[in-house]
Amino acid sequence: MACCLLPLSGIENRPRMRRACLDRIDSTLDLLWFKPTDNCGSFTGFNLYGRDNILSPFQLLGIYNSFSMSSLSLKLPNRKNWEFYLVYSKACNGTDSIFSDTIQVDNTPPLNSDLDSVSVDLLTQKTQIGWKQNVSPDVKGYIVYYITDSNSVISSTTGTSYLDIGARNPTVASVNYGVAAFDSCDNASLISSPHSTIFVQLAYDQCKQSINLNWSNYIGWPVEAYQVYLKTNAGSYQLVASLVSNINQFTYNFSAFGNNYCFFIRAIKAGGGVSSSSNNVCVNTSGIVPSKNSYIAKASVQNKQVELTLHTENGSSLQKINIYKAEDNGPFMLWQTVPSTGGIVELLDPNVNVSSKSYKYYFTSEGPCSLIFDTSQIAKTILLNVIMLTPGDQMLSWNLYNDFIKSSLKQELLLSDNPNFNKSSPWNIISTFGNSSITHQDFTTFGVNQEQICYCIRAIENVPNATFVRQDSSYSNIACVTADPIVFFPNAIQINGYNTSFFPKGVFIDYEKSSFQVYNRWGEIIYETSDIRKAWNGTFNNDYVESDVYAYHAVIVGINGSVLNFDGTITVLK
Repeated sequence: MACCLLPLSGIENRPRMRRACLDRIDSTLDLLWFKPTDNCGSFTGFNLYGRDNILSPFQLLGIYNSFSMSSLSLKLPNRKNWEFYLVYSKACNGTDSIFSDTIQVDNTPPLNSDLDSVSVDLLTQKTQIGWKQNVSPDVKGYIVYYITDSNSVISSTTGTSYLDIGARNPTVASVNYGVAAFDSCDNASLISSPHSTIFVQLAYDQCKQSINLNWSNYIGWPVEAYQVYLKTNAGSYQLVASLVSNINQFTYNFSAFGNNYCFFIRAIKAGGGVSSSSNNVCVNTSGIVPSKNSYIAKASVQNKQVELTLHTENGSSLQKINIYKAEDNGPFMLWQTVPSTGGIVELLDPNVNVSSKSYKYYFTSEGPCSLIFDTSQIAKTILLNVIMLTPGDQMLSWNLYNDFIKSSLKQELLLSDNPNFNKSSPWNIISTFGNSSITHQDFTTFGVNQEQICYCIRAIENVPNATFVRQDSSYSNIACVTADPIVFFPNAIQINGYNTSFFPKGVFIDYEKSSFQVYNRWGEIIYETSDIRKAWNGTFNNDYVESDVYAYHAVIVGINGSVLNFDGTITVLK
């Protein structure tokens, strides 16, 4: 046959070894080769030979009765530096065998790879990692590492860049990365020197109208300069500053509130050609909105305290209000500072003497940076004075309340017999005045068993309108009058008779503060008491006195505080 004239006439090439990979953990061999061309269809199989050192003879490791194979895996007895070759049988002459070249286990990793840069992607705010193509002849791919104490693997890729969309967040801290190349036998190079993203932070000083940036250094290559980029609102980023490499902060001052500013930092590698961008940071400089139309809705006396209702606008930059207070015509002093963001603030001032003094108040509204936005009007409480000319003839006087934001509609004179009434009590309205009256003569008389007549002035604000929807009232202090005591003394008592005891009788008397004494003709006190409701029954030392004329002295205190002295005689009859 023509195929057998020459022993190798049917063979175009012998088997050629491609790769021998040894798993260093379980000593499994993966062997790959280019099989020969079998033009004659004479090959029936091949044998594998190997040795684990150059001083040992090759050993038969396996017999394979398949021509179609071009790779195999088998477990070796150790993890030494093996070498292998193949022998195919038989050639076209049916006698000769074909030998492959010899190959050693591939233990050589690719050359080390270096990162070009790590940079925060402007759109996704995730880290974009890049490196050059490794020049080693056998590079299957690259391993991307998150550099920490344990250097965890993020991913592997065949390309020369990687976008890290994992949990690592360069917007909250700088992130460190490395890369290593690996070959077809998964031999990996050393991890490259780490590169760290630039982490920029922002501090907004509203009072100074400034934005302060500071950032971490780029780690990975020497930095020639840091560039600051700014975007205002929906515009595009523009370079606003270029700083030498040892400066890691920048202050941007703006002239007007209301814009949204975004920044990022770009590091330029010394020598040029490569750069790295930071995360971006943004701030909205919404302006300071002043609080306007602050006013005191009312200053009113209630339960011997001053009740204040303060109004400020909502939706402003208000942070607190400062309330000032003055007694009568004295100087104003800061009384309270109250946090507020707008709306109604209700306060009570218990440190007052509303029966003898009037009190004035105003407040300022304050925002950020200690800015005083506006000042309210001054509101002064109503102080009512009542003088009883004679019982049933009382003269009243008071100061006007002209401090409502919509002015006063009217004034009312309220009447009761209870000094502890308040705005919820059932007052009797006995007179209504215009907005200029400050005096009134009242002829209300005392009723039976009535000890006091009490008055109060109520100022009522004008009706609500579209701007001011409240209608408030301001009450004065409650002023009461009581008549001087009216006292009657009996002039005789009869022991065992009809009128057997002696004590003063009358009205408008403070009995517990009044007293009297009884004397005999020699000036000796034979009876005394500090409560005139305790009568003398004509006894002394537990015996009835003799019929005679006795003297008395009484000190009568009225419930209005007046003090009256009485001297007289009392006849005792048996």
